[in-house]
Amino acid sequence: MPPVPPGGYDLPLSPPVVQFPLPPQWVMIRSSQDWRHAGTFEKELSKACAARQFREQMPLRYRAIFKGEVLGVAFGHGLNLHDPKKQANRRLIYLFRNGDSTGCTIVSITNEDVRVLNDAQPAGATKR
Repeated sequence: MPPVPPGGYDLPLSPPVVQFPLPPQWVMIRSSQDWRHAGTFEKELSKACAARQFREQMPLRYRAIFKGEVLGVAFGHGLNLHDPKKQANRRLIYLFRNGDSTGCTIVSITNEDVRVLNDAQPAGATKR
């Protein structure tokens, strides 16, 4: 049995040591609504996502938070999107729920939907 380390076993937990720093993550949408009402459910893209043919390049690098549930975000013009079959619409934003599994669900929204959904507006923002 190894000897007890100095300070005993009640040492504070430290962050994981990694060779390279972890990538930053950005919250794009923060809403108090349910994610199911955010946009249009994409059945064919969800099937392609389950087959890993339509997915995020870096899962959860861009995030959408709906009632505490975190979804991944990718943009139709190609930012954070792996789409070898070119199925994406360039004008849409795609939300990935369980994007790294075969139970992947994709919801598409437009920029106008994001403006309506986003609850994280500054307090002094004026409405146009």
